[in-house]
Amino acid sequence: MDIRTAFYAPSSADLSRPKCPRCGSVLFAAERSTFNPNGRIRHTWSCDECGNEFVTSITILPPQA
Repeated sequence: MDIRTAFYAPSSADLSRPKCPRCGSVLFAAERSTFNPNGRIRHTWSCDECGNEFVTSITILPPQA
C-alpha cells in the first residue's frame, strides 16, 4: 500500500534547535527575527551561557503550483 500526503513533514533534523558556535549550548528562542519580502528570515541569537551573538538565515520557498 502506498500512502501519499499533500503536506511537507519536516524531519527531526529540521526541528533541532541551533547551538552556539562558541560553546555548543542549545538555544531555544531568537533575540530578534526579521523578515525580508524576498523570502528570507534572519534570526539573531544570543547565548545565555557565554554571551556569544550570531545570526542564522533561512529562505522560505514559494508554494509550488
